[in-house]
Amino acid sequence: MASASPLKALLEFLRDSTLRVGLPVPLPMEEIYSWALPLRLPRMGSVILYTGALYQLMPYIESLTRYLSALEGSRVSDTLLRLARILIATPKLTRTLLAPEPARVERARRILTNISRLLSSSGVAHAYPYEDDLYSGVLLYDLGLDDAFAEVAGRVYRKLKEHGASTVITVDPHTTNILRNVYPSYVDGFDLEVVNYLEVLSRAAEESRIRLRGLVSEAVIHDPCFYARYLHIIDEPRKILERSGVKVLEPRRSREATYCCGGPVESVAPRLASKIAETRLKELAEKSKNVVVLCPICYTNLSRANKLGLRILDIAEVVEAEVPGSGSPQ
Repeated sequence: MASASPLKALLEFLRDSTLRVGLPVPLPMEEIYSWALPLRLPRMGSVILYTGALYQLMPYIESLTRYLSALEGSRVSDTLLRLARILIATPKLTRTLLAPEPARVERARRILTNISRLLSSSGVAHAYPYEDDLYSGVLLYDLGLDDAFAEVAGRVYRKLKEHGASTVITVDPHTTNILRNVYPSYVDGFDLEVVNYLEVLSRAAEESRIRLRGLVSEAVIHDPCFYARYLHIIDEPRKILERSGVKVLEPRRSREATYCCGGPVESVAPRLASKIAETRLKELAEKSKNVVVLCPICYTNLSRANKLGLRILDIAEVVEAEVPGSGSPQ
């Protein structure tokens, strides 16, 4: 009997892992929620900060992508991918084998911590679901695995409701789009208000409910495709940066006409993703050495292909809240 193709084996791995442990890369759940423990966020509330685990997963996905890139087109890739499915039952082994750089893991935690603090400084009290901060299933949807995606969407919705959610604050474009524009078609009775934290923060800054400080003087901004084309979250990050004192520079292709970072096809075609990212980096470098991104997938793909010495930063690494009258970050 002919063996499955490497692509099919990869799809089965992603599907089975998401269905079994709630994450496309099987990891212990403390890797997802440990960032929130020092903040002592409540578990229950009408406003839930839901990360969808994407920031936390990206260091591990980056490691996995390096392996896939090395194996792409090789005869052993199919066998290794099928063997990798045994990792689904041993998340701690997955964490050990992928072993991302500790600095990458810590960076993701710092970003999420700052997002939570920015929300609090804006007067937005919020809870967090900890071990129920499950992956949204967006990759399953993108890859056409509808039955598996429907099961995941229903599970995520139920968990959020169990934590008391009526409003969900999201932190990345993929999770925002899937909850706001896709979940209602797959989840009967979907009644959650989905708001992105950039929308919340931009509104708070305009209403002077928060004072912001930028940590760079200027930067070129990279619009993620989903923010720009599907969610129309375009002006909000620019207003946030400008309110922080950061001069925003526009690349040749920006706003609705933005150019792709190469993701999320890095999981199925890592070499193609790198070529796309290299093209985008050349465009960004025309304007500044400082690049502000708004999405963890964009950060990972652009950083992986960065041979131009650019400084790539998430917007939550560039902007901090100030305590009124102190001039110091909160």
